[in-house]
Parts: sequence; structure tokens; C-alpha cells
Amino acid sequence: MVNHNKFYSKAYFYDLLFQFKDVKSENQALIHLYQKFFKARPTAFLDLAAGPGSNAIDMNKRNIQSIAIDYSKEMVAYGIEKAKEENAQVTYLHGDMRDFSLETPVDLAAIFTISTCYLLTNEDMIQHLKTVAKNLSPNGLYVLEMPHPRDLFAVGKLSWKNWEDDWEEKWEERWEEKWERIEGDTHVSLQWGDENDYFDPITQVRTVTARLKYHSPQESGELIDHCPQREYTFQEMKALIALSGVFELVDSLGDWDITVPFSNDKSAWRMILVLRKL
Repeated sequence: MVNHNKFYSKAYFYDLLFQFKDVKSENQALIHLYQKFFKARPTAFLDLAAGPGSNAIDMNKRNIQSIAIDYSKEMVAYGIEKAKEENAQVTYLHGDMRDFSLETPVDLAAIFTISTCYLLTNEDMIQHLKTVAKNLSPNGLYVLEMPHPRDLFAVGKLSWKNWEDDWEEKWEERWEEKWERIEGDTHVSLQWGDENDYFDPITQVRTVTARLKYHSPQESGELIDHCPQREYTFQEMKALIALSGVFELVDSLGDWDITVPFSNDKSAWRMILVLRKL
């Protein structure tokens, strides 16, 4: 499986950049969704493409058995140490989210941010769904956080009337995201995407450039990483879920605030799909 291997190898700086994630609210929403459909609390949780494992760590602190999987060996090593430092019991595995096998099934699984974008083909997505289902208990729920489809079509970003005047500004607004964080003597910044990144409208795969600058008392540097990412629409996901034959789509949200439905409203900035195992 392909991903931004060089970027993810800098696990500490990645973790620092993504401190904005509201892990507690995400996990509370997951537990609420599980209780909504099964009238019980999950006993075991799987954090897929887990990165530093923050969601798995928080779930374990809620007395839920937690497992994390990531494709980056550096991220796995970092996540194991982070769990130890936070006195959490997390089983952290190195693996491919398209093909893995747990010793014991879990009740609840989730994947966050844009990790599904590394599943580049329909076949990858279907294989992934089948693998997740295989590792879920009969009362299993899988929740996928994905980019909102309007990002793919840049809805609301461009209009024919001001195309020439605003094209450069709007393009950069859509395809370049920048984060920066300073903590003590550590400074890290990330630019995600570049105006020259190529998008294939047939495969819906974009080559995404990541530029990471980092400085700490231990190390400093800059790296540029390129990797393809697939962008999915809601209708495609509905079809792929049905084709997998292992899940049914039972809910969709536009934010981890469970009162926000999936829609075209500005408050719905994500596509969060809730799947129940068949």
C-alpha cells in the first residue's frame, strides 16, 4: 500500500501538528453511535490507520479494549511509546488496512481524517471493507471519516463569472492546506497539497505533495513527499458498500457533532459513514 511514508516517519512532529483533533469528542460520538444501534456499550475498539494512536489510547482510558493498526513502522513504534507514557493498554500492530487479522474480533472500528484516500481503487476499498467486517463481532459497527465530496468538485469555490480573476486564489484555497505549531523549542509546519499536484479525473486520484519543516533540540530538517490519493463521492461509497456484501449504510454525518447530518450545508464539512455489519 502506498502512503506519504517520509512524512509519517516523522511521527512526533505529526502528532504535534494534529493536536487540533478533538479526540475525546470523536470517541464520544463513536460510543453514542454504537449504543444507538446496539443498545450496549462497545467492549473492544479498533483504530485503523491510527497514526499516534490517540483515539485508541483515549478509548482504553474509557475501559474499552483498544487495538491500533498503521502501515508506518515509525508511527507504530511512536504509538507504542505514547501509550506507555499515558498508562494505556493498547495493542499496536503494523499492518495493511486492506488485509489484516486480529486474534479476537472487536465491536467497533473507525478510521479518521483522510486515511481512506490511500485506498486508490474500487477493489482496494471493497477488500478493505471485507477485511474490517471479518474482524468485527456479529454486533459490529464501522465508522469512516472521509473528506466531503464537495471538496472533489470544489463546490462553492469557483464560478464562471469570476473564473479568470479568482482562479489562482481559489485553486490555492482548495488544494493547499497549511498547519503550523510551536511548542517550547519545537517548531513544525506542514503544507498539504500544491497547485501543481496532478488530478486524474478518470481515476479520481490526485498526486498530493506534502512539505514538512521541523525543528527541535534533537533534530531539524525539511522534507517533501509525494503520494497518490483517491477521492470518493457519496454515491460511489454507497455502491461500494453494497458491492462488498458485508455492511449496510445505516447513518451518515457531516461532523463529529452527531447533531450535524451529512448534507451540503456549510456545517457539514466531512462525510462520516456509519456501517453495520451484516
